[in-house]
Formats: sequence, C-alpha cells, structure tokens
Amino acid sequence: MTNDAPADVPADAPSGRSIGRQIAAGLIIAAGSLLIILSVLAIWVHTVVYDTPTWRATSKTVIQDPGVQKEVAQYVTEQIYTSPKVQANITSALPPALKPFSPEVTNGLRQVTQAAAARLLQRPRVQDLFVAASTRAHSDMVKLLDNNGNYVTSTNGKVVLDLRSVLIDVADNAGVGTQAESLIPANSGQITVVDSNQLGTIQTVAHVLNIMVIWLPLLTIALFALAVWLARGFRRRALLWSAIGILVATIVLIFVRRELGQLIINNQVNDVTVRPALITAWYIGTNVIGTINWTLFFVAAILAVGLWLSGEGKLSTRVRTRLAPWIANPYYAFGAPALLLLILVVWGPLPIFHKIVPVLIIIVLSAVGIEALRRQVAAEHHPAPTG
Repeated sequence: MTNDAPADVPADAPSGRSIGRQIAAGLIIAAGSLLIILSVLAIWVHTVVYDTPTWRATSKTVIQDPGVQKEVAQYVTEQIYTSPKVQANITSALPPALKPFSPEVTNGLRQVTQAAAARLLQRPRVQDLFVAASTRAHSDMVKLLDNNGNYVTSTNGKVVLDLRSVLIDVADNAGVGTQAESLIPANSGQITVVDSNQLGTIQTVAHVLNIMVIWLPLLTIALFALAVWLARGFRRRALLWSAIGILVATIVLIFVRRELGQLIINNQVNDVTVRPALITAWYIGTNVIGTINWTLFFVAAILAVGLWLSGEGKLSTRVRTRLAPWIANPYYAFGAPALLLLILVVWGPLPIFHKIVPVLIIIVLSAVGIEALRRQVAAEHHPAPTG
C-alpha cells in the first residue's frame, strides 16, 4: 500500500483537525485565565466583604497599621478643633491677657492632641472602638449590597463609618475634658464610605460574585482540564500555555486590585483627607487577593520554567544539557532552590512567604518538578540498555 500524501508535506505536519484543536485549546485556556481573575475576586468578596468575623479581624489589622493610625489621629484632631464650641471653650478658659493669642494656643493644643491621639490609637481599648465602628459599617454595607429596601430607605442608601466614639475618647484624654461630648457636634467623625446612588454596577457585581464563589473556581479548573484533554499530541505545549495564561492573569489582577481600590474610594468617599488611610486599609483588606494571586504566580512560574526546561526545543535542550551535572546531583538540584526559598522566607519581600500554605504548595510543586526533571536528565544521559 502506498502513501498518497504529497511529497512536499512533512510527515509530522499538523492536520486541519489538529490545528482546530490547538485553536480550541488556546481559546479555552484564555477563558480559563479570565475566570481566574473573577474567581479570586469572588473568593475575596465571599470571605471578607460578606463575612463579619473576617471583616472584624481585618479591621483590627487595619487600625494597628502605623500609617492608618497617623491618618486617623490627624482626622480625629481636625474634627475636634473644627468645632466652634471647642474653640469658644479654649478662648473662655484663657486669662484676659492671653485671649488675643487664642489661635496660637489652639494650634499648640491641636499638635498635642494629635500626638495624644496617635498614642491612644495604639491602645487595645481605643482600637476596639474603631473595630466596633467598622463592624457596624460592615453590617450596613452588606445590607446595602444585598439591596435591602428597608435599609436603603432608612439611611438614604449611605454607609457611614462613625468614629465619634473614638473622637470623644481622644478629646477626653487630650485635655478637652469630660464635657467633650457636649462640645463636639453629633455628626462629627462620620465618614460616608458608600453611597448607593454612586454604587451602581459594583453592587450587582459583588452580589453575583458572592453567589458564584463555588462555581467560578470549579469552572476555571474544568476549562483548563478540558483544554489539556483536547490537546492530544501537544499536551506539554497546552500545559505551558496554561501556565503562561495563569501568569498573565495574575499580572492583570495586580492592576485590577490597585485600580479597583482607587475607583471605589475616589467615587465613594468625598472627604479627600481620609482617602490615604482608606487606600492603606484597602490593601490590608484585600490581602487575601494578594495572597492567592502571588501563590498562583509562583506556581505558574515554576510550572512554566519546568515545562520549558524539559521541552524538546533547541534552546531548552541546550540549557538542560549544560545543567545536567548539577541536576543529576541531588544536593545541587534540591539544595539551591531550598536555599533560595529559605532566603525569601527570612527576607519576606511578599506576604505569602510568611504564610504556611503557599510556602508548602511551592515546596511540594518544586520538589515534584525537580525530581521529574532529574529522571528525564538521567534517562537522556544514561539510557536504559536495549535487549
């Protein structure tokens, strides 16, 4: 029987059906990469935005941050001394000869109060006041995100972080006196953090992501599995595409996290003086996004490097051959990556290196990949004898 294929067509040339599978696998991997972003956001919405205990713990972490303490101390001080009654009380307490210097005395007291506020915000009792206010605001925010009609009607659709209790405590301890509560207006220390009139699409997206928190990760995994299954004859390449897709998704998610925080805070918070503190709080509150994202990044990077290094390309083969003596030696093959990981854990350039689960995932994946590469190198340089 003769081969009817044209002489100028290589025997290993991909058929139309193979090209179709490659295109389909590529599109599915692209869709899976996009769903990674939505899956991570869904996990954050479900585990932080809609979960009160996690929000309370996050609020505690937020107020323990020195940068946030500094911003809150400045905000509280400004709220105290913008009260006309406080100004009048200071002036009335001065001797007649010093009354003309009331503005200078007030500025001096303002600095003393801000320093006292910064110290007080380091105390657990005052931090608990902040956490309680934040937890109440969180409860209101969940009602708003769930589109609770009664809540929207009773509050005009606003979520307010009420720091008045912190403000009064600081004023009492900074010399304003026990009459601080009567001197400071009732609406002082109230920060509108969410306004339903400006919430728009965010409300719908958050609600959908919370509902889809289980299905989005499952669908993401299913898409990558389907792409690899379709890639009969080019599975290594499909796995490499998957790793690259995950890497791209994690890089995009870094920008999404930053821009989403800027968008929400700039659109929802009118008081520009508190925005720096809220930006810091945003990054602390979205720490779960960062942890998952960087874990995926390192896993994908390890997978991509391993797949490329074990591939059949000229450059990867040349590099693998050059590294063969070190790869074959377990002390070098496992010791060098272990030393690098130890340095990263001690140095801690990223938060994930201080978390047990991501570090364990990196260790296991690296160990499995290194051992597979060692076996491949051993087979290439010491092939089994033929019978």
